[in-house]
Amino acid sequence: MQKEFNVNIPKGYFISWFITTQAANNVTVTIKDNTNEYLLKSKQGTGIEPPLDNGCAMLEDDGLKVIVRVDNAKHLIGSPHSNDITTDNGTVVGKEFTLCLEDYIDEDYNDVAISIIGWKSKG
Repeated sequence: MQKEFNVNIPKGYFISWFITTQAANNVTVTIKDNTNEYLLKSKQGTGIEPPLDNGCAMLEDDGLKVIVRVDNAKHLIGSPHSNDITTDNGTVVGKEFTLCLEDYIDEDYNDVAISIIGWKSKG
């Protein structure tokens, strides 16, 4: 089963991600925008360590999305959460995206956990 999630972080932002999985099925996570693929990595195992990946990139295009594929999943449920990172006076300086997914019936939502944070480039 595969699901795709739009990430509201625009071109020109610097992003960092941290992804963990704890699934008996093989999990593949892709992070890409309209023209670039920043991550394509898989992991299978019920141990949460090591993480599937952590990394960073400068976004070169719009249309950032996360694609999660879990082989043989019974279902793939969970809702992404997005927030602005603001200064004390309310100026938006970054974006956060978090997603926790469930692929079976135990409802622990730890089968795939993705955190992406992006900041405006100072360049």
